[in-house]
Amino acid sequence: MSELLQDPFVQSSMLPLLVGLILVGALHLLHRPLAAAGVAAGFLVVFAMVIGLPALPPPSSMGKLFWASGAGLLIGVVADVAGIRGRIASAVLAVWLAASLLWIALPALDSAAAIVSLVVLLGTAAWVAFARGSEVQGVESPTAPAASLLALALAVGGTALIGSSASIAQMALALAASAGGFLLWNWPVERHGWGLSGRVATGIAVLLAAVLALFTQTQAAVLLLALPALFAGHIGRFLPQGDGLIGRAASSAAVTVVAVLPALVAIGAAFALSGGEASPY
Repeated sequence: MSELLQDPFVQSSMLPLLVGLILVGALHLLHRPLAAAGVAAGFLVVFAMVIGLPALPPPSSMGKLFWASGAGLLIGVVADVAGIRGRIASAVLAVWLAASLLWIALPALDSAAAIVSLVVLLGTAAWVAFARGSEVQGVESPTAPAASLLALALAVGGTALIGSSASIAQMALALAASAGGFLLWNWPVERHGWGLSGRVATGIAVLLAAVLALFTQTQAAVLLLALPALFAGHIGRFLPQGDGLIGRAASSAAVTVVAVLPALVAIGAAFALSGGEASPY
């Protein structure tokens, strides 16, 4: 069993998917609005299992990523338990994301390229914080934002894998698998809201992109090609909306496919820019 858990494929796919499924289900039973917190919680659990618990204060960008993600999860859980929504929730999310990005990026801001990367990341963070999601009876529909997170994490993980950034690739793919676990819980019928906890998980994908762009030699600019995934909810409104269980299941699957397509384009571009060479990982 220990050898199985040490396999990189298991660590970045099967393990986080299982952990995510368990945590989403457990949080659903504990307090239904907290179900989406299982995505970020699953990421943190797998991080600690695979990389280890970072020191505090953290000396590395990955350590900062872990503790910033933990702080974001705590903020999201408190907000969802308290029922904080709307502009206040968005403002809190924006402050956390901006502070986390600056904390992670500060040691790398020694060039114009790094500053431009930070500006792009801050703009993406602002979209994540303030973009309005689709709501049904006052509850944010989870499929589109979770699919967007799945796509962004896949793009970061695939790009990092091609660029031989193993730890970033593993954690980004683990986040994608955890999001996949949440999507499975909400298919064919949506059971949960996305809430601030879910949006924090999307913010973690942005933080992973920051570590990749600022601290590796990977062609991280291709991640711009994955940003249309953030519009999955808006694009989904133009897709046929089926009636009944089968129709709703098909609609959710279509939204997920639409979200993932830009991620595949980004990964393909990263592979092409690498000269078509496979990663040693």
